[in-house]
Amino acid sequence: MQISYSNNNQYKNAQSFQGLTSIMSKRITINPDYLEKLSEISVREKGSVGNLPKDLFCLFRTNSKAENAAKIAQVKEALNEANKILAKIEEIKVDNAKKMNLNNLINAFLPKIAKINIQPDRIPRIITEMRKRFTPDKEVLASISDEAGKVIEKKLHSAGILKENQKVQLTYLDQGKYKNAFKLRFTDEADNDIIHPKVLLSFKSAESSMAQVKVLLSLMKEYFQNIKPKNYLSVVTNILDHASVKVVPPDKKEVYKKSLLDIYSKMKIKNEEQKFLDLIEKTMFDEIKYNGVNPESNLTQFIKRSAGHPMTKSNYIDIYYLNTLNNVGLSEFSDKALPPITKKINLYKYGLFHDDLILNKNNEVEGRVIDYGGIKPLNGIRELAENRIARRYYHKISQILYKDPVKTQTERIKYWNALYDAAIKASIPNHNDIMLALKKSKIHISQENWHLLADVKEAL
Repeated sequence: MQISYSNNNQYKNAQSFQGLTSIMSKRITINPDYLEKLSEISVREKGSVGNLPKDLFCLFRTNSKAENAAKIAQVKEALNEANKILAKIEEIKVDNAKKMNLNNLINAFLPKIAKINIQPDRIPRIITEMRKRFTPDKEVLASISDEAGKVIEKKLHSAGILKENQKVQLTYLDQGKYKNAFKLRFTDEADNDIIHPKVLLSFKSAESSMAQVKVLLSLMKEYFQNIKPKNYLSVVTNILDHASVKVVPPDKKEVYKKSLLDIYSKMKIKNEEQKFLDLIEKTMFDEIKYNGVNPESNLTQFIKRSAGHPMTKSNYIDIYYLNTLNNVGLSEFSDKALPPITKKINLYKYGLFHDDLILNKNNEVEGRVIDYGGIKPLNGIRELAENRIARRYYHKISQILYKDPVKTQTERIKYWNALYDAAIKASIPNHNDIMLALKKSKIHISQENWHLLADVKEAL
């Protein structure tokens, strides 16, 4: 969805009645500038999307709406303040990157760097894995986590939300392309959880992420330019020979070698070298459309509204609260203590697919998807992610299924034609949206049967 900034004043008036959460839930937007602008003009919400978890809210709930609202604001403020401390991790990574042993870093990733030429779609994952090498050691992560946890604990004690003997524990879990995850526990004096553990999502700013990418690219450039041509072939051959079969399949070894030699040649030619580096940087920048606090706020609210509440028993973890201005979020912690999964969310139904889930199985824990980053519109049916009416009718046609494939096709064509007749005569509400659904749903009707569809018959 593209919205011109010239319409911002008009849109601002509309959103003041709907709220940021409501707007985010209605359609998928792949324009990061629009999402950022939307958060800025939603002054009342202060970047707040979604709600706090019910069990956390129940720790301080009273009959006074004003008191509840004040304490909700204090919890959100505690999370915002804690995240300012957690953001130090990304700053440290830039410094760590500059101190990396150049040969150790690049040599370890040469087989994967070869894939940049062979499978450009793997660039984000490869670069993300390389950036993980910049991560501070466990002691530093623990120290920063403890500091942030103490901020939350102190603020919640001051607000009367936690009792004096109740504590907050924050522990580093893992990281993705654009966020770090921390297990957040609220415990009693015996170290028992007073509510089910949560996950604090510390989103990386686009600026810090791109700063790390730029440092990494400068390291790659330095590596390729420093190594002597007479040594490169032997280095590449040795590394590929000692790589695991999983990383370099035997039948792909020569392909990988050729790719690395090609990359080396490009890095020796000024214009070609810049094209190669620009490709990586542009690909990583494009990922911001689908990752980070703004896109994930949009995705989580859209999926929650489309799939229906509650999310507790679904195969997608519930992300309760996000703040688009403070780069922080709060989700459920996926473990066996949660209720059994009884609802499977089909993203395809909404014109979406989870790119990161396909490539990274770590995004699924105890049967639940824990990371909404990387969810993208399906090619060819992108409009369905932005049109609830069209999406509903598209799904109706796709769900006409019988054991007999011939009957499936017959009934789909029958229903398709009936909808078309009603839409073309404007005898049914939302006929333009229905026409979009009919156009997109042709993929569910065999091409050899398209001549039976009403629009084709009219053209004959």
